[in-house]
Amino acid sequence: MIRNFILLFFFLTVLSMVNSIPYQLNKRATIFKECPSNHILPSSVNVTVITNATLTPDPVKSNETVTVTGSATLSVSVTKSDLFTFAFFDSNDTFIEGGGGAIEICNPDCPTNTYPLNLKVQAPPELPSNYSIILAISGNPVPNRVTKACGFASGLSS
Repeated sequence: MIRNFILLFFFLTVLSMVNSIPYQLNKRATIFKECPSNHILPSSVNVTVITNATLTPDPVKSNETVTVTGSATLSVSVTKSDLFTFAFFDSNDTFIEGGGGAIEICNPDCPTNTYPLNLKVQAPPELPSNYSIILAISGNPVPNRVTKACGFASGLSS
């Protein structure tokens, strides 16, 4: 009987030691998917999904410079007035001020259907615990509305 108690004590001790060993959870890379319809201008047709984009650093940290790189092949042409934008939204789908940015994407090859993504932006000073990111290529600069291409990453945490 005493052997059973000693054996039980030994196993419980080993179990508690194994549970106390620290381990690191490896975060998966941010994945961009199709944008929700509320971010796409209703008159837009053939909106391309931007899936080939990476963020550095990943995950994004508050008030740090974020670089997005990749490429997008659009089903419509990029023209001189088009913008590539990067925006942060909270869990209520409200735009987060103080972060993100936009650049004119036309280069000497415009109009074109292939666009290399390369943009450095500042993350908001205070990211909420749950946020989303939108990458967009838009023709008319309508706030937070996409006309040509979009990538959406949600459920991100700071």
